[in-house]
Amino acid sequence: MILESLQKIKQAEADAQQRTEGARQEARRLVEEAKKEAERLLADKVRDARSLAEKMSQDAAEKARKECQELADEWKKDTEELRQEAHRNLEKARDFILRSLLG
Repeated sequence: MILESLQKIKQAEADAQQRTEGARQEARRLVEEAKKEAERLLADKVRDARSLAEKMSQDAAEKARKECQELADEWKKDTEELRQEAHRNLEKARDFILRSLLG
């Protein structure tokens, strides 16, 4: 009976040791899985952030192009108005000079 009890105790210790080692291995596996998942999530977030930054950069460039085109169009219109006004003034000046010369 004592021998049987000692054998059971030894078996229980061996089982406990085996379970402890199994639990350690499972814990290591879970930690490795968590690390891999964290690295994957980080890579995804970095990729998403780069993509967003690229889109924002493209949007800003497009907005700047539009603003430049609007300014260029406005300057072109103003320049044309000034040219037409100068042409009218030239005609007035020519008429004035002719009237002055002709009396």
